[in-house]
Amino acid sequence: MDSPKRQLKTVLRRLASLASQFDGSQGSINSIHSVMENMDPSILQHFLPGPFTRLVSPILESRESTSGIRYADIYKDDHCLVNTFGLLKSGLKIPLHDHPNQNAVMKVYQGSVAIRSFTLVNQNLDSTNRSILVEYEGELILSSKSDQQTAVLGPKKGNIHEVVSLEPHTYFCDFFFPNTPECFYYRPDRPIETFTIGQEITLIRTRCPRDFFCDPMNFPSFPEFDL
Repeated sequence: MDSPKRQLKTVLRRLASLASQFDGSQGSINSIHSVMENMDPSILQHFLPGPFTRLVSPILESRESTSGIRYADIYKDDHCLVNTFGLLKSGLKIPLHDHPNQNAVMKVYQGSVAIRSFTLVNQNLDSTNRSILVEYEGELILSSKSDQQTAVLGPKKGNIHEVVSLEPHTYFCDFFFPNTPECFYYRPDRPIETFTIGQEITLIRTRCPRDFFCDPMNFPSFPEFDL
């Protein structure tokens, strides 16, 4: 049987090949989603810290400045980007942000997250707009213990989103295509305690929040494939 690293490399090569042939159609998106959805979470879990490391890490982190959020690039080329995040505590948040004109598939391979997403009301706005009107799409729960492990992010619908960990030691990976790594952060123009699906609110573009930063994550990475 192949090693976990070889199994991961095989999946990544398949995804990279599909991304290189991506034509913008729903069929192309579905093919990529299917590969991510059917990827065995245990392949990715193999590279995560073991129980002892998870036990002592809070002690070590108390002695140094850390966000509790880990990040690593796994693979990238001209057509796609694959990364992974680790959220070590429940309630940690990747703040409201977007990935303009990108498709993405997110897979939770350990733990669970809540994703709240918003869609631009005026899809003709360009990236220079600092104030945007959006519609709330709702909240989606992804869990490695359920059938709902993946979510698709479109270039328009639901592209603005935030991610909150629901369990300690939650890990997920993102597959972006095409690889156009532009990202903006947002905040509501006024405090809002609860959202209702279909509600329209105004978001203000802001700088990346000062309290949001990622520490390096120890995870295998792969050079660009010769497709």
